[in-house]
Amino acid sequence: MEQVAERRNRPRLSIVEEVFEQDSGRSLGHTGDLNAYGMMLIGKTDFPIGEKTRVSLDIPNGLDNKIRISLTAQCRWSEPHLDTPFYNSGFRFIYNTEFDIEYIETLFFALSN
Repeated sequence: MEQVAERRNRPRLSIVEEVFEQDSGRSLGHTGDLNAYGMMLIGKTDFPIGEKTRVSLDIPNGLDNKIRISLTAQCRWSEPHLDTPFYNSGFRFIYNTEFDIEYIETLFFALSN
């Protein structure tokens, strides 16, 4: 199994945004927390660990503006959300290029300040 460095000490944003499956446009749920490296998703799907999904979400970009980003997200864990029909699922973002990483880090750095 691939070893992934723990990133919980990085700033997390309490931005609640709807997350969409990019191909179908269907809602997967909402972010519970979010950073440049991943997110916790609260939704009705129990994702298999290791499954990769293309997701889109709108994040703030200025006072009243939002920017839509599309990322590949890989499920790292999924568990029932208390006694509800929902699941909490942890995803890490997978980047294709160094530019993608730098762009998202810059975007999230601006949001966390």
